[in-house]
Amino acid sequence: MTDSPITFDKGPRPRTSILEDLLDIDARLLAQVARRIRLLQRAAKGRQVLDRELEKQLWSAFDQMGRQQNLDPRLARQLFALLGSFGLEAQPQRRAADKPFTLIPRSEAADVDITGPRSRAHTRLLAVLAAATGQPVRLTGVVLSDPLIELVKALNQCGAHLAWADDGLTGSPLEKSSDEFPLMFEDVLVFAGEEPFTLYVLLAMALRDAGRSKFAGGAGLKSLDLRPLDALLPQLGARLAPMNPRTRGLPARLESGGRMASRIELAPETPALFAQALAISAWSYPDGLRVALSSEPHAAAAQAAALDDAVAVLNLCQVKAQRKGDEYVIPAGKPKLPKTPDLPLDPALSAYVLAIPAMAGGFARISGQLVLPPQVLADFKALGLAPAFEGGAAVCRNAALSPCQNLGMGRDPKYLPLALALALKAGGATLALPSGPAGTVARAWAMDLLDRLGARFDMGDEPGDDGLTITSGPQMPWEGVWTAPDAWTTMGLALVSFIRPGIALDNPGGLAALWPRFWALFNSLPIARDLAPAPKEPEKHDTKPRNRRVRVTE
Repeated sequence: MTDSPITFDKGPRPRTSILEDLLDIDARLLAQVARRIRLLQRAAKGRQVLDRELEKQLWSAFDQMGRQQNLDPRLARQLFALLGSFGLEAQPQRRAADKPFTLIPRSEAADVDITGPRSRAHTRLLAVLAAATGQPVRLTGVVLSDPLIELVKALNQCGAHLAWADDGLTGSPLEKSSDEFPLMFEDVLVFAGEEPFTLYVLLAMALRDAGRSKFAGGAGLKSLDLRPLDALLPQLGARLAPMNPRTRGLPARLESGGRMASRIELAPETPALFAQALAISAWSYPDGLRVALSSEPHAAAAQAAALDDAVAVLNLCQVKAQRKGDEYVIPAGKPKLPKTPDLPLDPALSAYVLAIPAMAGGFARISGQLVLPPQVLADFKALGLAPAFEGGAAVCRNAALSPCQNLGMGRDPKYLPLALALALKAGGATLALPSGPAGTVARAWAMDLLDRLGARFDMGDEPGDDGLTITSGPQMPWEGVWTAPDAWTTMGLALVSFIRPGIALDNPGGLAALWPRFWALFNSLPIARDLAPAPKEPEKHDTKPRNRRVRVTE
């Protein structure tokens, strides 16, 4: 405790502009946030939770002061939870400012000929089906990212027999054939990691049984707003309630067992990955499930892309799922998994690899079956970078990019960094931005990045204008160290570094959540061939169930 109250009032000051006032307030506010973090860490004594009585006192005072300032209680509750996560949750590792990760690729033309990265969506969906059916399966060439490993661990907590090693994922058969569902959720506290899909699919699988299930997760899922699920879960005979009244995320309790509707209509705010999780689980529901897309075009497009992946995997496993117009039909019935399914290429990761020749010269060839999203393929063709599909591989060769094109693939956040890199190389283009909150975030980091690169751009200020027009390539040398907002932006910056070497990052390790082997590929250029998978400690799961359950009392 301090002897005197903390105050921001430092007495009379010269008149300043609103911008100067805001900058001053932000600087002092962040200094106090940093001080609060240090105090929280001291109070927690190395743990990730505060003493319950201390947290209760802090929240009571925080809530009271927020109401005195006439702040929205709902937003104040979220702010309190966010401030707690700053001090108590494990933070992503970042490099010191004087030892950044500097991107300086070699200048020779690229010669890339690799077995491409396999579909992350198909991999995780097949892993879910293997866990839910207890059938043997072996997936090879998979991208062993952190989210996939977290998914495997979460499913194993529920009774699955999955394991990984090198670049493979295996599911072991059940010791005895049984008609009982292999996954158990009641009275189990399942740790879902950081990824929304892992939580969504656990919820979707738990819906089929009557009972109570509890789910916990890392910082990403603690801050995830689960309210968009509230419109659908009651229709499926369930209710999801946060166990911490000050947050809208995890930990949460699922109460299920009511009558399940055989048809649901997705709302615009329904996450596409939740729709995918319902689809991959619906074969286990009494009457299957019919899923109608949202009436909002942008939301419906994202939901359809996710549901198309689920339908493709279900069909591979002999479940006759299909799309009928704006509705997806998933019948009840047990899947039959192929023992060694052939996975297609991951469209997003492959698109970044195929763009290397446009940035560095040369060519890129990736072996495997590839279907690029229609908008991505259209943008590649408009730029003059159309891939050729020959001999079971996709090939792109160096070509002068056509400037001043309209690139729509940026509406999907994972393709926006790719569109931005290609626009900079072309000398200009107009990029579509994501809609909603994702668009606000994208607009902020894109403007910051373009300013650092010295590229000229125009950001529309008219209501409803969601475009970004780039009118030049990089004009300035890179200065300082940047924190990439996500792993997709990190890969996009790797491409930009071919035309502006020296980009310095403090968080290159973020790619472990997307494609851990990307840096091995990047560092091997200009000549890239298949590399032996990096050694990774295998996950061994005892095929004999241990009947261990973590019981939680309220």
